[in-house]
Amino acid sequence: MADNTKRRVQRYDLVTPMLPVKEQILADFERILMSGQYILGQEVTQLEHEMAAACGVPDAVGVASGSEALYLALAMAGVRPGTEVITTPYTFEATIEAIIMLHARPVFVDIRPHDLNIDPARIEAAITPRTRAILPVHIFGAPADMDPIMDIAARQDLQVIVDMAQAWGTYYKGIPCGSIGRMSTLSFYPTKNLPGIGDGGLIFCREPEDAARIRQLRGHKALWINKNLYCGWNSRLDEVQAMVIRHRLARFGDEQRDRDRVAEIYDRLIPKANRLAVEDLDPGSKVTYHQYWVRCKARDRLRHRLDSEGIDTGIYYDPPLHHHPLMEYCRFCGSLQSAEVAGREVLTLPIHAALPFAEAERIGTLVAEFLERQEEASDAAS
Repeated sequence: MADNTKRRVQRYDLVTPMLPVKEQILADFERILMSGQYILGQEVTQLEHEMAAACGVPDAVGVASGSEALYLALAMAGVRPGTEVITTPYTFEATIEAIIMLHARPVFVDIRPHDLNIDPARIEAAITPRTRAILPVHIFGAPADMDPIMDIAARQDLQVIVDMAQAWGTYYKGIPCGSIGRMSTLSFYPTKNLPGIGDGGLIFCREPEDAARIRQLRGHKALWINKNLYCGWNSRLDEVQAMVIRHRLARFGDEQRDRDRVAEIYDRLIPKANRLAVEDLDPGSKVTYHQYWVRCKARDRLRHRLDSEGIDTGIYYDPPLHHHPLMEYCRFCGSLQSAEVAGREVLTLPIHAALPFAEAERIGTLVAEFLERQEEASDAAS
């Protein structure tokens, strides 16, 4: 019988990882408060420099949110009314909202079942004369297969903008994911691996001109870009958010090692067929586990079993975006069956820097036992 007196295991712990730098954050908050410089000051400038250096790109621009980052990057890439952007249906709706806000059309192609990322083999069939960009998403912190995507973009004269909202610290074949593509966008939402204490975003830029234009747009300057007039607006990152993010950036390696240890425990206990098989990734690739997912045909029963043991879990993108009301503004190419199945079967487990390793062992064991019983029941039925 479950011990219902135990404290529940939460999917996130936003407070405990902050405690080692709490006093520094409070002291820096007082300094900012008394400085009178609250928007786009030295903290933002330093964060931009540190993030660009860590990612190996010439520049990075802080903005108000991950959604704003997507919108601005797509605008810089020439996405405009009547154009199309090829992307995945297995992602958060912000990915397509940015496209639609530019009066362009998202075009969905299916995902690969083993990593839940966009399938490069399906992209070319979706290209039309209206296609302007490809927008892969490094879902749950696992790298999309970027080499074939970049090859397609080069041959078809398309731009690649990468949504890496969930993937700070992720590497693809030894390369930081933020350095691949014309621009990559990041979110500092509090549940992310590198969080703030509110909204915030960042755009990694390989072209200095892109960074300069984004800085103008985020401060209300209208610009002519690609023969189109873009309206400036308020998309500024504030000093308090930048300060908190800088403190967490300094601790990112330590916190990520704890997440990695939890993932290693889960990997040891959970069958390879039911999880992201990191051992099959390309050499040099690194997953950062914004979420740790398992795949189970009896997903809802597994979730109920873990809930009865005081363990919170998550369900994402069920149903995928081609069932979203915004599908009115989208189209899709080919079957989206793998995204459909992922929506029905994928469950995410608790993973964060403060999760006790003993709890990870318990959770992994419970999941493994459930999956084993499901396999035995399936064998008996057949």
